[in-house]
Amino acid sequence: MRGSDLRYDLEIEFEEAVFGSQHEMTLSLLDECTTCHGSGMEAGSKRETCRRCQGSGNVIMSSGFFQVRQTCPSCNGAGETISNPCRACRGEGRVKTRKTITLRIPPGVETGSRLRLAGKGEGGARGGPAGDLYVVVHVKPHPFFQRHGDDIIVEMPVPFDVATLGGTIEVPTVQGYATLKIPDGTASGTVLRLKGKGIAGVGGGRIGDQHVRVVVEVPDRLDRRQRKALEAFAAECNEDNYPKLKQVRRTAGQFYEQRDRRTGAL
Repeated sequence: MRGSDLRYDLEIEFEEAVFGSQHEMTLSLLDECTTCHGSGMEAGSKRETCRRCQGSGNVIMSSGFFQVRQTCPSCNGAGETISNPCRACRGEGRVKTRKTITLRIPPGVETGSRLRLAGKGEGGARGGPAGDLYVVVHVKPHPFFQRHGDDIIVEMPVPFDVATLGGTIEVPTVQGYATLKIPDGTASGTVLRLKGKGIAGVGGGRIGDQHVRVVVEVPDRLDRRQRKALEAFAAECNEDNYPKLKQVRRTAGQFYEQRDRRTGAL
């Protein structure tokens, strides 16, 4: 009889999912008996055809007008009996044991990926082939990199002056730092793309992109000189320098005009 397939849930770090790694897993499972080497028999013993089911592994039980076919209780469906069963495994051919298995995790796996290890499941009964082991991967979230398929999404703080005047910044990617051009007047929430800076899927092939969501960072802990410089800058600005704020005020003003017109007519 073939052994059962097994499932093992494995949690790995984000870096392991991107670059691959190797894990050792210790499982408690039924494995081949080392005393009888899976035969289920003591030395000198032999298998005999089950006398009760005549080797079919099934017996027919009658109950009134009905006949029910069920597994033979004498041989447990094997169709054979052993004259002198192995005392270590009681004729089963396998025993409960702890087994260490080495797993190679390929680069590009993600949560839900299933890795099949052929023949690493439970050992078969009475010399039957072993089942397979299926490892289901669960990737821990990363504090900076967020994965969507083969693409990476990050939120990147951009200094107030760079977002206003334009410039370049260094952005972390899974492949190392990359230079990103920031156009002048870039607002928070703008998404810029770094092509080919994502992840290669399992088996290689196309590499995804990295999408950078800009978060304009307001300067903090200003000293007196910096504060005066910023106040001078603010004094030189007017509402035309802030078109989105200007549009909000215009829309709100139209709303209040409509409100006053309608409430005055009541």
